[in-house]
Amino acid sequence: MLRVGIIGYGYWGINLVRNFSQLDSCAVCGVSDPREERLKLLKKIYPNINAVTDSNTIINDPAIDAIVIATPAFSHFKLAKQALLAGKSVLVEKPMSSTVAEAEELIGIAETKNKILMVDHTYLYTGAVDRMKTMIDSGDIGKVKYFD
Repeated sequence: MLRVGIIGYGYWGINLVRNFSQLDSCAVCGVSDPREERLKLLKKIYPNINAVTDSNTIINDPAIDAIVIATPAFSHFKLAKQALLAGKSVLVEKPMSSTVAEAEELIGIAETKNKILMVDHTYLYTGAVDRMKTMIDSGDIGKVKYFD
């Protein structure tokens, strides 16, 4: 069983907690968010999940195997680096970092620590996106110059 800690219980964090909680192979052991009102909402829905305001509590918890980061983009690099250095695998929302150099640093730490580092690209794995890619690759719809 993978024991997960989630940092950020905002717009996307709610979905991550729900989805990880529903997996038989995972247990959400803790959630951090600096906003007390967000943690109160968490506790109403998931009373057994440890709720804390300090992300370091989640990162340094020896009972947690992996950290999921769903915070504002400017904080992704710092939190992912802390989690990797603490020996955790990391799933971080996009963008992983603000610069290529930061991304390369995180990749290097993950390789050194033999940990998984993954960026969440939600729609990359949906059927519709897969079908669009197939259509573009086949050339059936012509040469695509722009897509949104």
